[in-house]
Amino acid sequence: MRGAGLIAALVLALPGVALAQAENANPGDRSADAVLPAPEMPAPGIPSATDDLPARVIAQPEVSGPPVSAILTIDQNRLYSESAWGRRAQSLLEAEGRKIVAENERLTQLLSSEEAALTKQRATLPPDEFRRLADAFDQRATRIRRERAQAVQALNDWADADRDAFVRAALPHMGDLMSERGAVAVLDYRMVFVSLDAIDITEALTERLDREIGDGTGAVPLPEAAP
Repeated sequence: MRGAGLIAALVLALPGVALAQAENANPGDRSADAVLPAPEMPAPGIPSATDDLPARVIAQPEVSGPPVSAILTIDQNRLYSESAWGRRAQSLLEAEGRKIVAENERLTQLLSSEEAALTKQRATLPPDEFRRLADAFDQRATRIRRERAQAVQALNDWADADRDAFVRAALPHMGDLMSERGAVAVLDYRMVFVSLDAIDITEALTERLDREIGDGTGAVPLPEAAP
């Protein structure tokens, strides 16, 4: 449970009311066979003045099903990462990231080898020829670095677009769940100072999205690999 306290309404019973005593009764005037009047019974739920009882706390009745609350909370990061859609996207993101890293390493080794070979030719080539080759190498290396940076950016853009598509697909179902719970708003849990776990719908909504929209395959195509 997020938050340290739970505010509960306590309904206190009214203190007991003293029973009226018999007027000027003289015990000596009573015979052994006298019939004493039945003692007056206290009203239901109100303790007698002779009872030394504490105020009672009336427990709230147990209600089955989710609690009714005007405000619900959700963990957006968990909703995405724990959903079938988010798990599929994360798996693709990691796989494509490994491909980019492997290609970067291959090109780095290739450029390092070309640079070393060019350096060896410096002593045997005319200065103008060496400068021409060196400039061409620098331009090619710059182009490759730019393309690799663009590949990384394209993958990041894809991840953002895929998550945006997930949110758009989830919103109608979030609204349905909100209506079913009788709520008027769903807030990100990070905006709430303290709340009960019972009003968090992350798990319930995740299960519904897995069932209704699936893993989102093909919703946002992966970026094409750079040539």
